[in-house]
Amino acid sequence: QLSINCVIFGFGEKSLQVIINKISLDGTSISVLPGGYVKQSEDLTQAVQRIVKESTGLEKILFKQYAVFGDASRSFKHELSALNKMVGKNDSTVLNWFSGRFISICYMALVDFNKIEMGPTQYLQAAQWLPVEKSTTLAMDHGNMVKSARESLLKELPYTPIAANLLPSKFTLPDLHALAEAIMGRPIDRPNFRRKILSSGMIVKVGQENSSKRRPADLYAF
Repeated sequence: QLSINCVIFGFGEKSLQVIINKISLDGTSISVLPGGYVKQSEDLTQAVQRIVKESTGLEKILFKQYAVFGDASRSFKHELSALNKMVGKNDSTVLNWFSGRFISICYMALVDFNKIEMGPTQYLQAAQWLPVEKSTTLAMDHGNMVKSARESLLKELPYTPIAANLLPSKFTLPDLHALAEAIMGRPIDRPNFRRKILSSGMIVKVGQENSSKRRPADLYAF
């Protein structure tokens, strides 16, 4: 009864996004975070890599453990009971098993949205991106897992180069500004942000965009 769930963040289309799986049960679909159960003979680090590969096709992703969801009352029997009436016998057995109490160890990763290619796996349809704002639609308590992961990001934002993992190696100030707003979930004054980030010594100008614009945007790197 020990499981792993993974919150994989990316920044694309001007928003913070997370990878999800859609699971079809006799024509009914639910959305969940990539996850699975730990084998008796398996180390946790091995289980994370196996589960992510099986559910997304991705390999060699660097993960950090950030939370454990394991309250004694953690059961989804009531939430899944409605689905039970709509699915076939085999899927109903699976849902009954999911309805039991189990403990989930949560891991988080930050990836470059534009470099990630997901495809169908042996067990599931292709994984896909979901804007973090829509993560409340995820089944069970997976929306709370995403919320907890985002709160962990916020705590680390002033001290670690989070943006360096979510942006391309070269980026514009508007890109960095949009990412900061996406992580914090609120507007940030643009002139003030620009002044602070340029005086911080964290980034350096490395050129300009290859663009036909009259005033191509400056490119920066950490």
